[in-house]
Amino acid sequence: MGKAKERILKAALTLFAQRGFQGVSVRDIAQAVELTPPALYAHFSSKQEVLEAILRRMEERDGEMAQGSQVPALPRSQDPPSYQGAKRQSLAQFTRKIFLYWAEDEFAVLFRQLLTIEQYRDARFAALYQQYFGQGVLNYLSDLFQEMFPQEAPQRLALAFYAPLPFLWEHYGIVKTQKEKRRVLQTLKEHLRHFLPKE
Repeated sequence: MGKAKERILKAALTLFAQRGFQGVSVRDIAQAVELTPPALYAHFSSKQEVLEAILRRMEERDGEMAQGSQVPALPRSQDPPSYQGAKRQSLAQFTRKIFLYWAEDEFAVLFRQLLTIEQYRDARFAALYQQYFGQGVLNYLSDLFQEMFPQEAPQRLALAFYAPLPFLWEHYGIVKTQKEKRRVLQTLKEHLRHFLPKE
């Protein structure tokens, strides 16, 4: 994707996260990147197309992060063999990585903010919120825990494992000093050590 399109995506996502999807016009996005609306239309035909490009970018990033962390990239129903022999330490490493992604990566933070505010106004965004931060995550973790802890109730474990994470990354975004951020990361480390002891 060219630099102009990248600038448009970043500016649009920033505005969406601040005002909501319906609260932003093509003119607003064009002004943010110092283009006229016709010049913006040379890159994207509509605000909806801008949003679809943002969603594709997030899907690509998710896949890349999963592949680099030795955890399954797809739901178990789509790729059962990838769940066989799932390793606790791989999930722990992936969780640390995804935590910092949702807490520090500017594009990801803005996307999370967009879904958080829009989930109450639009069913499409509510479904995306569930996919990224709700039932989709719990289903994924349940599938992993079914493999890792076959004698336990995977849904219960998934909920107990995941529940602190959104609170921790919200807290991480609020605290100001590096010392406070390190304290949040230490809490995460202890949580992971408790749930995913070394094999």
